[in-house]
Amino acid sequence: MAARDGFQPCALDTGAATPMPRWERNLVVAALIVHVVDVGLDLLVVLLFLAHMQWGFFFGTAGVILWAWLVSSLYISFGGGSPAPGDIDDGGVADRLPQFFLNFVQVQIFAEAYRCVFHNGDTDYFHTLRLMEAILESAPNSLVQLYALIVWAGTGDAPEGAGPLLRLSVFASFVSVGLGLAMWEQKVQFRTSSMYVAAVAVMRAFEIASRALTLAIFAGLTHPYGFWWALLIDYGVMLFLIVRHQSVQFTYGLFVALPLVLVSLEPLVWRREDHAVPKDSYYMVRILEFVLMWVLIIHKQDTVDAKVDSSAVWLGCEVWRIARRHELSRDVADWGEDDANKGLHGHGWNSDSDLSSSGSDRMQDDQDGELPPE
Repeated sequence: MAARDGFQPCALDTGAATPMPRWERNLVVAALIVHVVDVGLDLLVVLLFLAHMQWGFFFGTAGVILWAWLVSSLYISFGGGSPAPGDIDDGGVADRLPQFFLNFVQVQIFAEAYRCVFHNGDTDYFHTLRLMEAILESAPNSLVQLYALIVWAGTGDAPEGAGPLLRLSVFASFVSVGLGLAMWEQKVQFRTSSMYVAAVAVMRAFEIASRALTLAIFAGLTHPYGFWWALLIDYGVMLFLIVRHQSVQFTYGLFVALPLVLVSLEPLVWRREDHAVPKDSYYMVRILEFVLMWVLIIHKQDTVDAKVDSSAVWLGCEVWRIARRHELSRDVADWGEDDANKGLHGHGWNSDSDLSSSGSDRMQDDQDGELPPE
């Protein structure tokens, strides 16, 4: 007992990592499973389009997959996810190229998940890889595949199993987007609860589902040019909002406006001035577009089942209210010590006995966890 007398070093003094809560480890495992299922189904859909010579859908889906894998691999290997040139940890191109190829063939995300779950490692890379797969692959492919489901899967040229495969792939994409954005929401906060992350995931899944379904039905009824006109006009609107808000540089805005066409990217808890497009402006545009598109859809259709799930509307409002109560800045240097210790806890579903540890060790660098540098 004498050996234990005196001051004992804590985890911070010894440099030991803060133990990851069990629910956060389970979240990493669930996200990895969703990633594998979503990517696997996307590849099966590509083979389906190739086998039946649906070249437009084939090049659309395959192009989205290659684009997403290329951008995420470049970002991890040469962009914000890599050491700066000249750093002691920078091994140059010789070390970065293997990381690029490992990420491109989807090996890196397994390595990051293993490190998170079994070695209590930092989840920065894993969260970033999941986020980029969600917004660059899952979101656009859900729209392309819904479009194919409407204009091709019901025709005589499509095989019998085309419809079920496309529906399953679209559903997996919705889950992937919701989970990817919710995990980023969890990552940027010092403390949050599992219930809040789950609520954000469901809300975001409903968001992309509503957006993709509306666009796909509108595109199907205005085939073949309505699809492209809707996307181009919305991209222009997003660029206009980005330029007007002046939160990011224009060159970065040209890139970030692409995924904004389908889903809002920034965490709900960020301050209004930190968004590329503020949430109130973004969702106002989405509501107006939803109304206009469904007016045109109903005008072209004799009967349209346009029921709105009231529980989804309530959930979205409740998550938005909680996020505003715990508003954060994306610039970590501006956060005071009191703000860092607040977190989403203390009231009902905002509290959790296992609070996330993902932010305390990772939020040192104000660029960590964002998309490619502005």
